[in-house]
Amino acid sequence: MTFKSMRTFLTVLGMTGFLAACEEGTPRVVEMYVDNNGTWRYLPEAAQKGPILVILLPRAIAAASGYESITLDLMNEAAKQRTKTVFTANPGDAKSGVRVIHFIGAGSGTGGSSLCSGSVPEAVRGEKELKIISVLCRGSNRLSEVHGWIAVKTAAQDEEFRLVMLDLMKGLFKRPETER
Repeated sequence: MTFKSMRTFLTVLGMTGFLAACEEGTPRVVEMYVDNNGTWRYLPEAAQKGPILVILLPRAIAAASGYESITLDLMNEAAKQRTKTVFTANPGDAKSGVRVIHFIGAGSGTGGSSLCSGSVPEAVRGEKELKIISVLCRGSNRLSEVHGWIAVKTAAQDEEFRLVMLDLMKGLFKRPETER
């Protein structure tokens, strides 16, 4: 075996291991859109008025499975490390025009712009994984959108869910390109 073919073999072997690890439920998050001005400034700006509304959809899945309460705890814990922002699931407590929507079980046609505009599509349960679309909205405008995936069997208390939700939040609240 030549050096070049050996290097190719080792590369393929390494990629196979990496892909196998991804199939076993490794948390994955992809930033789909971030406003050119960044979104980091919206966090403290919005929090000055009071709690920021967090909406988990579909409601039946969010409330029954414990996703809502654990998501709020994670978001508040992460936010307290940076600012005094408080997130709430109660629309009556929210004082800001900025809100976060997490859609668990999003289908291929679901997007952040439509979620910000108030569209609530049907949830889709994949065979192996659930797609989560997280979007930061100001009114009906999308400021940032991040997609994540968890294994279907993932419970709200699982480490995989915690890691994905924290990565989604990091993706939603970004500094402008010029500040990174």
